Amino acid sequence: MADDLHGGQETEDNIKYLWEDEFMVPQPVKDFKIRNNAVYTLAGYFPNGEKFSYEIWNTTITDCITVTGKKMQFAVSKKLLRKTEKIVDAKKEETHLYFYLRDSLPMENPMNGVYLLEKDFPKELKNKVRK
Repeated sequence: MADDLHGGQETEDNIKYLWEDEFMVPQPVKDFKIRNNAVYTLAGYFPNGEKFSYEIWNTTITDCITVTGKKMQFAVSKKLLRKTEKIVDAKKEETHLYFYLRDSLPMENPMNGVYLLEKDFPKELKNKVRK
């Protein structure tokens, strides 16, 4: 809609891009740490069982450790981040972390909680998946 009105500029009632992903850590979090300018390891298995692992530089990573010791990571390419926000609700004993992304940069979302600049996504992995 923003492309049709106001010369493509966003206004309060005319949002150009609006989407969100929400991730809830399923257990109480014992500790979390945010690391800036970190190296994220994108790892997994291809459908044929072959293992892959790629280092993605210049990311912001949130490490969560739950009360049972489960470890979770959320990662965003540093250049994708427009801003971050942390809101603590002491009454509910909840902490919410918000990552606001730049909508003008092409990105890849290879799995829940991981947002990488398209140019940072491993070309070898992209080519192998497309085959």
